[in-house]
Amino acid sequence: MTDADYEALAARLTHPDSELPKPENVLTGDAAAAAGRDFMLREYGSQEALDAELRSAGRPRLGAKPRGASPTVRGRIAEADRAAFDQLIKQTGKKESELVREAVHLLLEQHKLAS
Repeated sequence: MTDADYEALAARLTHPDSELPKPENVLTGDAAAAAGRDFMLREYGSQEALDAELRSAGRPRLGAKPRGASPTVRGRIAEADRAAFDQLIKQTGKKESELVREAVHLLLEQHKLAS
């Protein structure tokens, strides 16, 4: 399909008057879980390969060390600062953890300790 074909399809499918096809072969519960497991096994080739991939999944580690938990910093702030921080999260679309890392880095730069 060309880009124009995809755009036409998207326009047709998102038009409010467009009727979507009835779902077929919908799996739920244990049947859906079994189908998902079978799909993953086909994709990874073996239970061992799938287990290895699932073990490596998750958030990427911060820092140079390949394994283990990243260092964590905790602290309390005033309610007004928290409200302003929540507003900043909404304004920037960044996650709380991203903004905390950025704030710590800026503080370290200010004191000429940043790496």
